[in-house]
Amino acid sequence: MTKTLYETVNPLIAMVDDAQLRESLTQAFSEAREEVSKIDNFFALVPSHRWSKSFLANFFNSWKATHLKMLAIYGLSCRLQRLALANPDSVREQLFMAGAFNAETSYEDLGLDFGGQTHAELYNRFAGVFLDDASWQLDQYCLPKAREFKQWIYQNMVVNDIPKGLFTNMFSEIYNHGEYSIALSAFSDLIDRHYSFSAAEKEQALTYIHAHVADETEVDHFLVVVKALNAYCQGTNTSIDYEQAQNLFVEYLTRLGGVMVDFTNMMSQENHANEPLICAS
Repeated sequence: MTKTLYETVNPLIAMVDDAQLRESLTQAFSEAREEVSKIDNFFALVPSHRWSKSFLANFFNSWKATHLKMLAIYGLSCRLQRLALANPDSVREQLFMAGAFNAETSYEDLGLDFGGQTHAELYNRFAGVFLDDASWQLDQYCLPKAREFKQWIYQNMVVNDIPKGLFTNMFSEIYNHGEYSIALSAFSDLIDRHYSFSAAEKEQALTYIHAHVADETEVDHFLVVVKALNAYCQGTNTSIDYEQAQNLFVEYLTRLGGVMVDFTNMMSQENHANEPLICAS
């Protein structure tokens, strides 16, 4: 039986040494439990039908908007480096380390140690297995809530205060671990039930998702952003604002829950459109 999103991320929360940060993470999932259930529900529905190309185009464009955030991560790392250079030697090392730890979350995305094969390329291959052309990348297929989420992520990391950026990147990694884990099962079942892929074609289709789940990639990313946050706090002689962190975690889940509801509504409309008409005798 597939685990829920919270069941998947709970062991990661337990890895956090900071008891107050663990509590903020736990309480966020509790407070946003309705939104989390909407996310679980969407992925439970994925294998139930062979979806239209129109739905898949909207899904692949919008889901990509909620995930690939290399530019925002790079922007946050640059801000930390710039802050380090603007401070005396006594704290510079901690701030440089915060930037380096944060940047580590994009190594795989950029294709470091993987022959330069980026996750953007893997994602395009993932979509291409289900769709005949690249028209899914047109702006018209990005749902408004997904576009707003992408903009919110960028603002948090590149424009708003640095702790908010670190909270955002941290939570994105623990969330991604949970979501990619349940997505891998959902899309594997979808292929098995509704497509006649060869084993090689199935492996190619799922490489993008599998790359985030194999070797606990997102787990390591989550823990390294916790290190970045701690290094930042040491370098700036500040404390973690746990209330701000929890509020951001809840907003992250709420915003993504809204995207998943839009996906689910599109699925429902498609199913109803395909139902046979019952004629009264």
